[in-house]
Amino acid sequence: MFGNHFYHAAIRRTVAVFGTLFNDINVLRAGSDGTAKNIIKVPLAYGPKQKFLSRLDQQSDFDDPKIALKLPRMSFEITSLVYNTNAKLQKGIKQTFTDPLDSGKKKTVLGPIAYNLGVQLNIMAKNQDDALQILEQILPFFQPDYTVSVKEVNNIFKSDQPFILQSVSLNDDYEGDFATRRITISTLDFETKVNFYGGIDLQ
Repeated sequence: MFGNHFYHAAIRRTVAVFGTLFNDINVLRAGSDGTAKNIIKVPLAYGPKQKFLSRLDQQSDFDDPKIALKLPRMSFEITSLVYNTNAKLQKGIKQTFTDPLDSGKKKTVLGPIAYNLGVQLNIMAKNQDDALQILEQILPFFQPDYTVSVKEVNNIFKSDQPFILQSVSLNDDYEGDFATRRITISTLDFETKVNFYGGIDLQ
């Protein structure tokens, strides 16, 4: 209907960039004398929070070294995709560029068409101190946005992509009897801008 196949991996690239922002967070465990006992790298994976909580509910012991799923950990997922009316351009606008990968030929591409992408980051921990350590390693960098330079459409166009922290919610699930597992969950909702481009044609 719309012509030849094209795919510029706009959402996939955004998800990858978002993940790299949080893939180097650690939790420090201190001994009784206050010195560092060990440092734990917090694992990060793409997926809904409910999937990880379901797997945790099936575990009988968090401290069993044979169990793969450990706490603390983080997960993130796409929550929304909405057209950005504030960045609306005239319909059918095309950009002309020189393709360095094709002998410098002049080409055109439809776009960019801007959308707002919602991404949610979930922090899961079995105690409050772990959750707060992770949270404090994130919040100082978002005031409320953190901007990353990305390359789009086969690395031809370069743009600034802001990741805006919209809200933070804390859930300390301690209700129930003494046998009930306690899980602390912090949820951070972000919004970012994604540009979509059409197919590439010779000028």
